[in-house]
Amino acid sequence: MEKELSDYNFKSQLLEERKEKIERSNKMREKFNEEFHTSGRPEWIVDLYLELDRFITSLKGQVRKEFLESYIKYSYNGLLFCYILLRKKENLKIWAKVSYSSLGSVPLFVRDYETVSRRVGVMITFDDQREFLQNKEAMLKVTGDIIKKALQGMADRKGRKKTPLKPIVEVEQVKPIEIFKPSSINISAVENGYLSINLEIHKSQKEILNKILQETIFR
Repeated sequence: MEKELSDYNFKSQLLEERKEKIERSNKMREKFNEEFHTSGRPEWIVDLYLELDRFITSLKGQVRKEFLESYIKYSYNGLLFCYILLRKKENLKIWAKVSYSSLGSVPLFVRDYETVSRRVGVMITFDDQREFLQNKEAMLKVTGDIIKKALQGMADRKGRKKTPLKPIVEVEQVKPIEIFKPSSINISAVENGYLSINLEIHKSQKEILNKILQETIFR
């Protein structure tokens, strides 16, 4: 009985520690919210983020937004396809999981980020208010197309069917050569030290004859 009580207390302690760990994790997540990322940022950056956020979350019903310490994460069916960075006061960046080579000709504010993050992706940077206000429509069009392409890549990946394996073709076993007609071999010694071989094969056994010739005389 004493042993059982000890085991029960030990399990209870582990359960309590796990609960405390989850509570601490939840409190940390509550700390990272929209206000955490937008506080102190210029109005045009906050407005840009809100517009991008509305656009991304409206693309598909399964898009999930999550506030992390470093960035705002957007995923589809558990797969990350883009995130927004609001680290500097005059800077907003968007990472999208798209191969740079698949985009063709793109503006300079879009650059290949694969060499930096060591995974496929591009980084879109908004850091000039004047340039953005002058070219807002065009810049948002390019950005929106890239984000949609990243999301579509995740959707295709999730719904992609595995290519069925080709059926294994059984190798036909080589049948042993069957001799239907009798054959005979006469071997005799001659004076020069060589052996004289007289091979007598039925005319129906041409395959055997060709095989012998290929392995001896014609080799």
